[in-house]
Amino acid sequence: MRKYIAEFLGTFILVFVGTGSVVYSSATAQSPLTIGLAFGLALMVAIYAFGHISGGHFNPAVSLSMAIQKRLSWLDFAWYVVAQLLGAIVASAAVLGGVASYLKTSTVTQALSGQKMSVKQFIDLAGMGQTNFTDGQGISAFAFEFGLTFLFVLVISIVTKLANVPAPVAIGLFLAVLIIVALPITGGAFNPARALSPAIFVQGKALTNVWVYIVADLLGGVLAAFVANFFNSKSEAPATQD
Repeated sequence: MRKYIAEFLGTFILVFVGTGSVVYSSATAQSPLTIGLAFGLALMVAIYAFGHISGGHFNPAVSLSMAIQKRLSWLDFAWYVVAQLLGAIVASAAVLGGVASYLKTSTVTQALSGQKMSVKQFIDLAGMGQTNFTDGQGISAFAFEFGLTFLFVLVISIVTKLANVPAPVAIGLFLAVLIIVALPITGGAFNPARALSPAIFVQGKALTNVWVYIVADLLGGVLAAFVANFFNSKSEAPATQD
């Protein structure tokens, strides 16, 4: 049970901090750098806090890859995904719960020139940090998510087996860089739970298109598993416990 709670909390931290950085900066000039770092640093902290308990996946694509690599049982995989989805959904609900207070801040008041805006109006306008892509760009979005998720999970699979590498730092910084690259094209999910949770609250096109992220990210994790097995079979580096 400790493992599943750790996955719930770690995913909550990742999604709350990451999407919160998007939502609560909507009234100012948003920077891809700060958004990428918010996700990356949140993941790094979550791995340091809970990685020794559950392995620090916080992502169904990572858990699927680890199960294929036989570094996670299939039973644990199923419960990890449940915990990750619940953690992400609760995180999005918490971000939504903070919108009313955000609308009362001086930053938003000045941006609206004193006009009132309801929570629903804000969500319809600014969103919930959901990932999405331009109409007609589904194939490009799928390819981007698949390719970058593959790289992300592959790096995770390799660095977590190297005793001399600070895996949480490498993983967090790599996620930040990937998000900065993908932000204008897909929003940079690389995580089905992170993609699904805000889309549930926003609905509309974000929810209609979320299947692209779920399928592409999971397939990226599958490919990463086989490539990681190839690379790790050639390495004599000591493995860490997941």
